[in-house]
Amino acid sequence: MRHRHVILEGKPATGKTEVSNLLKIFLPGQVVILPELTTILVRANNLNILRDRAELTALLREAVPARNAEVRRILEEQPDVVVFEESHMGVHWAYATILDDRTFLDIYEEEIAPHVLVPDLFLRLDIPIGLSVARQKARATKDVEVDGDLVRRTFELIDQWHARLGADNLQVLDSNRSPDQFVRAVMDILGVEYAVFDG
Repeated sequence: MRHRHVILEGKPATGKTEVSNLLKIFLPGQVVILPELTTILVRANNLNILRDRAELTALLREAVPARNAEVRRILEEQPDVVVFEESHMGVHWAYATILDDRTFLDIYEEEIAPHVLVPDLFLRLDIPIGLSVARQKARATKDVEVDGDLVRRTFELIDQWHARLGADNLQVLDSNRSPDQFVRAVMDILGVEYAVFDG
């Protein structure tokens, strides 16, 4: 059975945005891509993901329920598509925990968590931490760049978040492979195939 709602997670620079963009271009009508909510807010409001925590929390308070409603609407109106969402609030919760960001943590359980949708599948893209750091430097996106120690600590906490969620629907995919093999593996998991345009 094909998954209807899949949420990506993964260390920085594992290819989340890249594979999303490829699917959006090559599989229109089969996959609806929803970019990472936190990154959208950071860039739209010129914030730093590590420093501007209070501003980001205020934006997330409104944006998370809106994203929830958007996913539900797409699933209801387009029964043949896969909703492919980049990242989730468990990642942001982990960052907030490491940074002791009380502005987020104090409202998370009551105002954010109830609006977090549990997908059919959490798909984790995984690479060695050293490769994550190297890829981040290569792509030169300092507004969302994090160091290796923070990556390690973050994913220890994300594992705790999944355990608390109790959904048992996390699948790990090694993305330390060639681009063609990586994209093929994601397509296989989603159960989608390219359809040649015949005019």
